[in-house]
Amino acid sequence: MRKIFLSFLLLASIPLSAFAEVKCTDRPECWPEESAMHTGLLLVQQLNTVEKLLMSKHDELVRIVSSSSSAEIKVDERLLAALKTQQSAWLKYRTEECELIGSLTGAGGTWPSTHANRCEVNHTEQRLGRVRSAIRCIEKIPIEKRLFEQNECLQQLAALTNK
Repeated sequence: MRKIFLSFLLLASIPLSAFAEVKCTDRPECWPEESAMHTGLLLVQQLNTVEKLLMSKHDELVRIVSSSSSAEIKVDERLLAALKTQQSAWLKYRTEECELIGSLTGAGGTWPSTHANRCEVNHTEQRLGRVRSAIRCIEKIPIEKRLFEQNECLQQLAALTNK
């Protein structure tokens, strides 16, 4: 009788939530492979990774441009502000552009969001490539000439305008 009572006490001390099924919705493995949710969540993970890298590289680009100052001539503060503002504007543009792309698919369910996620990954990878290319271009310029020649390297960041 004592064992039964102890077993009952033990079971009674376990919260009912422990017996409830845990809802899994926020990870790709929670969904069937090839489903919109599985694919979309994988894309969100990929986007988070590439976006962090883009932010890091963009910060590096701003530091490189900032360091082009000499004792006599300083980097144009307007240029530095424009680089930062353009990155913020580009992020907003990317989000809005990709929302349109997802909506235009005419897909049902969560597929429009999945298509928008893929679009954001693609745009971010392209932007990362341009930022990296601008960094490489600037780093090839001798320090004493950078202030005067780096703007040509930065032109590729305005790809839509400079076609």
